[in-house]
Amino acid sequence: GGERKPDPAETPVDAPKDMKLILCIGQSNMAGRAKLTDEDRSVVPNAFKLNGDGKWVEGRSPYHFDKTVAAAGPVDDFVKLYLAEHPGENVGVVPCAVGGTGISAWLPSGRRGAGKCYAKALERAKIAAENGKFIAILWHQGETDAAKYDAEALMKTYPDRVKSIAEALRKELGDDSIPFIAGEIGRWQRPDGDHAAKINPAIARAVEITPCAALATSEDLTNQDRHHFDRASQKALAERYYNAFKALAK
Repeated sequence: GGERKPDPAETPVDAPKDMKLILCIGQSNMAGRAKLTDEDRSVVPNAFKLNGDGKWVEGRSPYHFDKTVAAAGPVDDFVKLYLAEHPGENVGVVPCAVGGTGISAWLPSGRRGAGKCYAKALERAKIAAENGKFIAILWHQGETDAAKYDAEALMKTYPDRVKSIAEALRKELGDDSIPFIAGEIGRWQRPDGDHAAKINPAIARAVEITPCAALATSEDLTNQDRHHFDRASQKALAERYYNAFKALAK
């Protein structure tokens, strides 16, 4: 599906200036492809999202707009879990994940300068920062790279690349301790091989070498199609992201 156009119901609102901001980066399982329920689509009080035009709108699923199929991802329930434990606070989601992107699109620098997804995420993060402070960067990416490279090649390059993304974003946002949580890719068998076995160790290694980082595992999670977590698994993944965030925030 092409890029989802902002919903006409998403009228820009006056967002608070004291929001706790969450930056969502990666590919389709961060953007979310899990089928939405009616409850998912209802407005979450005290939640806001930065839409595709860089304007704040009410927080509700789908948070992402990378493709017309954007649906429920881990941030949907992460926001609800955060607000349940922090009554009276306001949360701003900055959705930047793009389905199908390899890590090269997310690199802060390279032969041709920054990757286009990194550049766009940074631009959006800076707009959002006028209304609050970042409390978390959520990363879920790797399926594309796992399809292309073997485990050895991934272990050689992927961890350092993820670390460079986390550190560059923190530097630009003026806070080197923003919690960075990376999720493992789903462990189900793909028709073209066991991608998780190839890249999950590299994702875990990225977390080990990155300061103030934590891992959300994909253990026992299930899929709705060959690439994407189902709704129950996205909910479980959100809880793992949130628990990892809480452990870091301490």
